[in-house]
Amino acid sequence: MTSKEVPAYRKQLELKIHGKDVPKPVKTWNQTGLVSKISDTIKKLNYEKPMPIQAQALPIIMSGRDCIGIAKTGSGKTLAFILPMLRHIKDQPPVAPRDGPIGLIMAPTRELVQQIHSDIKKFAKAVGVNCVPVYGGSGVAQQISELKRGAEIVVCTPGRMIDILCTSSGKITNLRRVTYLVMDEADRMFDMGFEPQITRIVQNTQPDRQTVLFSATFPRQVEILARKVLNKPVEIQVGGRSVVNKDITQLVEVRPESERFLRLLELIGEWYEKGRILIFVYTQEKCDSLFKDLLRHGYPFLSLFMGLRIKLIVNPPFLISRAMSVI
Repeated sequence: MTSKEVPAYRKQLELKIHGKDVPKPVKTWNQTGLVSKISDTIKKLNYEKPMPIQAQALPIIMSGRDCIGIAKTGSGKTLAFILPMLRHIKDQPPVAPRDGPIGLIMAPTRELVQQIHSDIKKFAKAVGVNCVPVYGGSGVAQQISELKRGAEIVVCTPGRMIDILCTSSGKITNLRRVTYLVMDEADRMFDMGFEPQITRIVQNTQPDRQTVLFSATFPRQVEILARKVLNKPVEIQVGGRSVVNKDITQLVEVRPESERFLRLLELIGEWYEKGRILIFVYTQEKCDSLFKDLLRHGYPFLSLFMGLRIKLIVNPPFLISRAMSVI
């Protein structure tokens, strides 16, 4: 690809780039410089060609640069940081007993940690790398046992990772060998109040590490963090920055409080057979009361909010969550 063709190709992929001496995007997996075992796995998984975020992020991260990726969920961003991580790890001395991981990935939720771990496992066995998921909401004993056996990669939620680092006077694992750090869905981690834990974790990694940050949006607090922990990063935007996902249709109705519940019942009736429904409310108390009201009307719901408990109904098609917005 010539230097004149690069801007046109980036425009075709809806990519916006900020940074100096940025590597050219790739069009095929053969151009990424991946080892044959990884390339063979990609073929088996039928990944035909790199997705837009992968096409530009892979050459940037593979070159050792810090990177900020602004891309929505489902854009293929996970593979964009997993594949360079595996190559980075194989270039390092092997993990010895009592060593911590070389690669560390932070994500906001258990579900995302599990998803990333599952994606890593597709490639890890081929290159002889072990990955341990660390998250809350499940028994910590097994996670501790796996960490003690040693792992090149840890995928974690920040809160549980801090808990384990503080357990047994820090003898379970450590971050002294972390030279490849990923923060995935950074905006969500900030929304969930993980900033202190993220800062503490970053401070315990190698100062000369390579750092990659992915976020669906780029609010001010994430930008401040990026300036602190990334070194001259290249920024990639897929589509617009901090914009509404164009794949989602948004309709806004302004209703007085007295009419909202009846309107909600109408909407649930309309969408009941079409798929799952997520309702956000402003307070924990509202989450509880709405949960009870909907149960009385015969709708199975799951109520979820931070800091107290989770109520689970078998096969719930709906979720009520406490958040800083009202629908």
